[in-house]
This record gives sequence, structure tokens and C-alpha cells, in this order.
Amino acid sequence: MYVVNVGEAKPWSDDETKALVAAYFEMLDSETSGMAYSKIALNRRVQSLTGRSKGSIEFKFCNISHVLAEAGLRFVDGYKPRSHVQEALRVAVLHAVTAEDHPTPRRTEPPSTVAQIPSVPRAPHLAAFNERGPLSAPIAPRTKNENVWGSLVGLWDRSTGGTDVAARPDHPVDSAWPSALRPAGVQEACEWLKHGISEGYPPRFLFLVGGPGAGKSHATAQVVAGMRLESQLQDGLAHRIYDYQGTLADLVVVNDATINLEAANRAPLISDIDRITSPYMDDTVPSRPRHLMACVNRGVLVEEMSESRLRRSEDWNAGDVLVRWLYGSPATGPNESSWRLSGLTGQDFARAARLNYMGEHVANVLAVFVDECSLFEERPAITIGADSSVSAQEYRIVPLAQRPAMETTRAPAADLLVNVLKAVEESLGDAVEHEPGTFADPLLANLQSLRSPLVLSGLLTIGRSAELVSATRMTYRELWGYLTRALVGDAPSRMPRERLGEFVMSNQPLGLSAEDDFERLRILSGLRFNQGIFGAGERSAAPEGARRDPVLKLLIPVDPVSDAVPGSDPDSPDGGWATRISDAFGVHASDGTPLRSLLDSAAEDGPLHGVVTDFDRRLDEAFCQLLASPHLKDDKRMEATGWYGAYLTRLYAVSHGICAFRREVDMLIRTWVQSPHLPDDLKSPLRTLIRPKRNPSESASSLLPLFDSRTEPITGRAGVPKLAVRVKEPELSTERQGQGEQVLLLIGTDGTTMSKVSLDFPLIREAMACVDDHIGVTDLIDVTAPRLERVRASRLLPSHLHGAEFCLTDGDREVQVTHRYTKES
Repeated sequence: MYVVNVGEAKPWSDDETKALVAAYFEMLDSETSGMAYSKIALNRRVQSLTGRSKGSIEFKFCNISHVLAEAGLRFVDGYKPRSHVQEALRVAVLHAVTAEDHPTPRRTEPPSTVAQIPSVPRAPHLAAFNERGPLSAPIAPRTKNENVWGSLVGLWDRSTGGTDVAARPDHPVDSAWPSALRPAGVQEACEWLKHGISEGYPPRFLFLVGGPGAGKSHATAQVVAGMRLESQLQDGLAHRIYDYQGTLADLVVVNDATINLEAANRAPLISDIDRITSPYMDDTVPSRPRHLMACVNRGVLVEEMSESRLRRSEDWNAGDVLVRWLYGSPATGPNESSWRLSGLTGQDFARAARLNYMGEHVANVLAVFVDECSLFEERPAITIGADSSVSAQEYRIVPLAQRPAMETTRAPAADLLVNVLKAVEESLGDAVEHEPGTFADPLLANLQSLRSPLVLSGLLTIGRSAELVSATRMTYRELWGYLTRALVGDAPSRMPRERLGEFVMSNQPLGLSAEDDFERLRILSGLRFNQGIFGAGERSAAPEGARRDPVLKLLIPVDPVSDAVPGSDPDSPDGGWATRISDAFGVHASDGTPLRSLLDSAAEDGPLHGVVTDFDRRLDEAFCQLLASPHLKDDKRMEATGWYGAYLTRLYAVSHGICAFRREVDMLIRTWVQSPHLPDDLKSPLRTLIRPKRNPSESASSLLPLFDSRTEPITGRAGVPKLAVRVKEPELSTERQGQGEQVLLLIGTDGTTMSKVSLDFPLIREAMACVDDHIGVTDLIDVTAPRLERVRASRLLPSHLHGAEFCLTDGDREVQVTHRYTKES
């Protein structure tokens, strides 16, 4: 056998689990009482009772630590909590915790989150604290709040998005939270492969291509469920290759193609494919079909292609042909290869082919590019035919104005958020909510706001806009991080999970002073979703956080505070929206508060009324009481007003799905939808950006200097004489270039394409800053300037100068040097 397999196919029995849990709590009891003990000796004892390996037992000990940490309990030093706990082990641990005859109390300093385990009695609360130090005794919360905290602390495991290491295919799936819809084509492809294995069909090869966190390992676990590992290593680690045996066929799983078993082999994926297909080259067809499932990061394809390019096409094997096909490079060469692909079908995100050797069919191949379609868009449907051919709907992007009407069951991000909210609501049971005004809970406020379908749509629109601005799609890891910030704000980055409830309690306004109450509510607001998704919580530094947090890196650029456009039309992507917020702060104290004024100006069935909760009203009242304080200094008054204005701006904007630079984001979507035609209101700004006129007011031509060090158009008065070429108005069109939303701008003259450039958010924003033939400048000039210079320089290539007109510029004058440049001249 050519592969080595790892993992534990046989689940732990009840007796084995009891022996494991007993040994763990023996260690914990010894630590609690200060007695010495031997971890090695206890591990060996469990080995003798279970037959399990040392590494496997240590991994399970870490799982037990995870269960205890979730419950806010002390765990054994040295066994860091690890998630993905089997449900049987979780039940056994919690049973041991709640057993009445257990001799040793093992509770750590009591968190409020023990409410999630009703059988565990509650211990007295610690002294209250907040970021400024200890406070007086907190107000005891109602049952509803405790249940909310206990239901949300599990998000700490998802807030960072996990690691870059692929999970083992036999690893039990964490069932604490609902699973999202899989990327377009993945579910259908997995069922196609499973059906082929169970029915003993000819070999089927499935490639899941995409970056880490895209759900490839999760899909693999579905395929191998019920199959038997042929061999295994007891080290508890994830490995590159697993070999499974089914009833009628076998399956080779390349679970993580980034792991290289042999350092000298610079193309391991090609080698894996060649090993499976090599029997066909010797005319020795295996008696049992051997299928393949490979999880491949795009970077792996780049590395493999660098090796394949070194080989002549007549020397290509099956691995070369398939890797080139996955990469998008021609799978045929000038010289004939014995391996060929035929019957190519599908779309960019799902493709199928037939692998042939010497004209004989060897395998049906299917590739799904799991990060090709945004998780915030509706999944295109695909159909896999009896001959393994693929037909698929075209991927589409929903315009901003139409997103509230999207079906939440068809977009993975929407489906996941809806189901997570449903799971949290179900965990609350019939507990009674606190009375308005008695307890300020931003976490419960988040749940209340997101019950509104319009607010939910607004939150999802913000996430989608962040993708488009950054030209980056969220994987499931970033998506979970985003949803975590929507439900618990920045809490996972500010405190351990066991402090969540205590943090909320200790920062309750106590009525000591208007300034103190406002400060406490301001601290709590960091857990509010409109603040948390942008890293705008109290005491947090967004720029520093953005460098560490992949979610903030995407969301901070679309913070609506940075682009509050005057106007009163929140529903039109082309209109302004922020005037109502500024007007709300202009009301006289006797006429109400900023929040009440804002609510009065909004439609009662609109998203603003759906997003506002009792927490926001209490914050609004605390702000007004602060401003009414006679001893408040002017600098604090201005700072508090600025902060609260930003809070209301985010609350209003997120509920309506308004991101920063919404007009440019909408134009980017329209450009993609209308390709190959440009939107009419983008053509003129783009022409101005690419070929600015020397004197727009006189409809002058555009001039490019011939001998300057940089190809910058001559505008205004020329300080020194320059030889220049007169440039015609460019012909503009677009084309979609795979990779989801990427659009290329084609710049041509007289029917000839001169150059191509990516038409992304920075370029569109620069273009829309141009007004009436006058070129504009934004903070993205450093991003767009090099590209624009390359575009302009392409006009000066000798092959593009046919028919060009030359002139000499001096001051305000232009002297024509030649009528036209021709090839003969």
C-alpha cells in the first residue's frame, strides 16, 4: 500500500470513556488539593484499559478541558482546551461534574455562564469589575440575561475562525452550532462521489479547490462517513493522505495537499494522481475501482504548475493534465500526450471532464472551486448528469437595492445567520425577559435587533459590501468571525468567555452620576453589533485590531462613519442618507432626544424602528443627561457628542445596509452585471481618469509626453517645452475574467485594444471623483496611479503609434510637428 493512514475509525466505548474521564478528574483533584501526581502514569493506565495510544489519550484530555472551559470550570494545567468534542464524551464529563457523590468541588471562580448547565448550583458572584477597576456590587440579572450569556459563550471557539490546518476527515463534526449551506456545487459533488463509491462505478475523481476555511474538510467528512480506514497512526494529528475502504470500491483522500510527505518531491499532488492512475499505463486495471477526493489550496496549484512547466508535453502523465486543467492552463501541448481530457462541461465554479489514456476512459473528473462564489450571494444550482457531465446556473450578483428581497435559504451566509439566531432563541426556552429600564444588556439587544428581517438584511449587505470593496471573499472562518461580532461584539478579543456575564453586570449604570452612567453604557456598547463589526468598541484601537483580525481588515474600510453622505434617501444607492442624523442632534432639549428625533423622522415599518432596543434608549437618555450636567467641560461635551453621533450613524446605516462609499459599490456591481457594456454614467469619468484633457473648459485634446520619466498627461500650462503625442478619446468596454467578481476594463483606439486593467473598487472610486472632465483625487491614488501609468504608457508603444499626431507644447501653445505618424515614416 502506497499511503499511510491515520485516525481512529473505532469510536470510544462507554467503558473506555469512563476510564478516560476518571483519570482526568483524578489529575484535577490532585491539582486542586496540591498533591503531586504523574500524568505519564495515568496515561499509561488508560492505555492499558483502552488499548489507545498516548497521543490519542492526550488529545481526549484536551477535549475534556474544552468541555470544562465552556462551563467556566477549572481544567488540568497542561491540557489546553481543544474543540470538536464527541457528544458522548461531553455528556460523560458533565455527568461527572454534577455527580452528587463526587468528593472534590472543582469550580473555578464562578462565572455567570454556568447557567447553561442547570444542574450545577450557582456560586456567589465575584466582586464586580470593569475596565476602570472594581465597582460596587452589581445588580442581579434576570433569568433571560443569564440564558443569553450561556447560549453565546460557545462563539468564542468560532470568533478567531480556527487554524490553517485542515481537520482530519474522520474528526467528529462540532454540532454545537448549525452548519451553513455548502458552497455552490459542493453538496452535489459529494453525493456524486459517494454514489459512485457505493455502487462500484468506474473511478471518480473529485477536487475541491479553494483557500483554507472554505469548508473542504467538512465536506470530506461527509463523504467518508461509514467507510473504514485501512490503516491508521495513533498520533492524533491530521495527515496528507487517508485510505478508505467501501463495500464495492476504495477511496483515496488527499485531505490537505499543503502537507508534503517527501520534501524532495516538488509536485506531490501530481504524484498522488499518477500513483492512482499508473496501473492503467501497465494495462492492469484494478479489480476494485479506486476513487480520489482531493482538497487543494490554490497556492498548491501554482507550485505544482511550476514543476509541470519543466516537462515536455509528451512526458505529461495524468497528474500533469489534471493539475493544468485545475489551474486553467491548456491541458494539451504541441506534442501528443497519452493522457487527455474530453467532454469538458460546467461553469467557472464547477467543471467536469473525462480522463482518458490512449483513447480509453479512465475516470470521470469533477472540480468544484469552493471560493468562486460569494457566501453572501444565492448559490447557483448545478446538475450532474448520468454521464457525470455538469450543467449549472450562471453565478449572479444581486444589486444593493434588491438585496432585502433575497431568500435567506439560498445564500450560505444568510442561512447560517438565521439558523444561529434560531438556535440561540431556542436555547432561551420560556425564560422571561427583564422589564424595560431595569437592566442594560447589549447582547440581548443584538438578538432583539436581528429578529427584524430588514435589519438582518442590512447586516448581510454590509458584509457583502466589505467583500466587494476589498476584492476578497469571506470563507466560513471569516463568516463565523463576522457573525460572532454581530452577536457578542468585540467580547472575545476583550475577555475570556467566563467573564462575559460578569462584564455586563459590572458595567451596569448605578445612578452615581450622569458621567459615570454614560461611561458604563459606553463600555457596554462595544458588545453592540453596530459597533462590534467595525471594531468601534470602547477602549479598542481599530487600526491595531485590523492588522490582527481578518474580519476587521475587511469591515473597517466600509465603516459608514467614514463616508456619511448628506441626504435623506437611505434606500437609494445613489442618494445621500446622513442628514437625518445630523438634524437629530439639532433638536432642543425640550423637543426630545437625538434618538427620538431620528425615530420620528423614519417610517414606522422601516429598519430603524426594528433595530432600536431598550439598550439604545437608555444610552440615548444617558447622553442627554450628560449634556445637561452643569459641570461638564466643553472638551468632554464635544467628545461625547462625537462618539454618540458615530454610534447612531452606525446603528442607522447598518440597519439600512448602508456602507461607506455605497455609490461606488453599487457602480461596481452594475459594471459586473452589464459587462461587456459600461454603465453610461461611468464612461465619461473613466475617460477623464485615463486621458485627462489639457484644458477641460476648452474641450482640448489629451497630450502624453514622449520623453518624460513618467507617463503623466500634460495638463494646464507647460513649464518647459515638451514633445507630446495627441491622444484620441479611448474606446472602453469590459469583460468578466473568471474569479467571481473580477472585471477587466479594455481600453482601445480605432478598434484596437491597447491595454487591459482590473476595474475594481479603487479604480471606480477614482473615476467617480472626476467631475465635468476635471480629474479627481482620492486617498486611493497610490493604489491606482501605477496601473493608470501602465495604461497610458501602452499608448506610446511603437506598434500603437500608427496614425498618431505629434505636437510641441510650450506654455499655453501647441505647435503641430507632423500631421500623422505612419509606419513608413
